[in-house]
This record gives sequence, structure tokens and C-alpha cells, in this order.
Amino acid sequence: MRCKRKNAIALGLMICLPAIAVVRGQSPSNASSSANAISAGERQALVALYEATDGSHWKNNRCWMGPPGTECDWYEVSCGPRTGGPPTVIGLELSANHLHGRIPEAIGQLNNLEWLSLYGNELSGRIPEPLIRRWLAGPLWISAESPLLTDVTEIDFEAAASALLCEKHRVIFRSDDTAVLYTVRCRNASPKDRTTFCEVKTAKIGQGAFARLAHLLEKNGYFALQPEYWRNITDSSFLSTRVTRNGKEYAVVDYAGAGPFELWTIHEAIEGVTASIEWDAASTLPKCPSWEKPPASLPH
Repeated sequence: MRCKRKNAIALGLMICLPAIAVVRGQSPSNASSSANAISAGERQALVALYEATDGSHWKNNRCWMGPPGTECDWYEVSCGPRTGGPPTVIGLELSANHLHGRIPEAIGQLNNLEWLSLYGNELSGRIPEPLIRRWLAGPLWISAESPLLTDVTEIDFEAAASALLCEKHRVIFRSDDTAVLYTVRCRNASPKDRTTFCEVKTAKIGQGAFARLAHLLEKNGYFALQPEYWRNITDSSFLSTRVTRNGKEYAVVDYAGAGPFELWTIHEAIEGVTASIEWDAASTLPKCPSWEKPPASLPH
């Protein structure tokens, strides 16, 4: 079977029609199934995805669940050649397609997947770990909300110099891909003016940036670090990080760079993401919110 467009320009309709290719010794339908069939494991993964995410109520499920040999013609399933074997699934583009439920573990059997787009659905749980590992390693591109990729929901980082008035900033990243940056600024109305105010910026961070940062924390052992690292010197900087994972907060305070290299790597990554964001126009507050009790009327 092959998914064909019937008078598509006029009608916008799609129907499944038998393929016409013939291989010697086979009927047309058997020839098509033999030539186009993906592996049984990959078909099982696609079927499991359909059943686990309420496929019968997808916005578009054209040709899904057709007989073996039709999988590469199912709606937004892309296949590619595989040396010495059947075709293989290389892409799934199912964004904003009314998927509901959890992504099944079986989808991890799609070992040759190159892109997976799930953004804009109503999914819960996490994408199976084999696919997340391939995404982090590079071969697989995933477009999905951060909660499908990590259990971390918030990363809150503050840098403050102990002896300088206007050397303090705090950035908060959230799993909904929003960010808020608080920076203490000096008014400088006169040479002796020591009045400060808070500059506030907000932004949407790049798709996948929050989840990658969350996985960097995991890889560098953040959740096993000590709560405090101190060096016995004066006039240095406090770098404070508070991360929420599965509803639990993990806070680490590093003074004067006393923490391990892994913590330094985390700090640099957070600052790097902060610097790379295209922030919205700034607003101001009399005072920047602290960790203890940010104003309820502001992003926190």
C-alpha cells in the first residue's frame, strides 16, 4: 500500500492505494510489501507510539496502522535506505498533532532515527532514555518541551561580589523555556551616589537549551555536591546555584572558587547560556528579589 494524494490541490484529501511496483515471482501487493517494509521491531515501535498517544484521535493519522510494508507512507514518517537490509525510519514529524499520553519505551527501538518532532502536543513523562542519550550525543535532533527531556524544572543562579556595590546578578531558567534576569545597577546620579536599582529582563530561551543545561548538571554530579564550598579569603565572589528536580531543591554555594572543577563547569555553562539569550527590553524595580522571598507580583 502507498499513501497517495487524490486530486490534492482541489480536494486536499489523502487516500491509501495499492502500489504498482512488481518484483519477479511476486504479485504487485506482495512486491510492494517486501520492498518497502521496515523491520518488525521498528513497526512495533510505531504501533506502540500510536496506541500510547491516542492515535485514533490525532489531528492527522493518515495511513497509520496500515499493513506491513506501508509504514514509510504513514503520515509524517520518513524512511531512508539501510545497507544490506530493509528501509529504516529516520524521522517523525508529529508536532501539534494532538498526541496525548506518554511516549512508550518501545520507541527506543528506532535506532536510526535522525529527527523527532513532538512539540505542541499534550504529552507527559519523559522520552525514553536511549533517544535522549542519542540527542545529547548529537546524531538525533529532538524538538519537544523540556519536561519531556528532563526532570529538572528550575535552575536559579546568582553571582555576587562581596565587596562591590553593583556586581550582582541573578538568572532563573524554567522548564517552560522562560528566563528572567535580575541585575543590580548603580544609579550614579552623582559621584557619591550609592543608590541602586534592579534591572529586570525576560526572554524565551532557545528550544532545548534548558534541557541540555539540566543534563549538564546531571553529568557533572551537581546533585551529589556539598551544600557549601568556602575559601578563607576576603573580597571575593559568591556563586550560588539552586536547582529544583522532581519538586526537591538542591542548593550549592561556592565562595572564592573553592568548589570542584565540575561546579566551575556548571557556572560557566549557566553564564554562557545567559550571555547567548536575546533578552527583551528591560524594566526596573527598586530592589532585586532575593532567594528567600521574591515578590509575588514578579517572575520568580
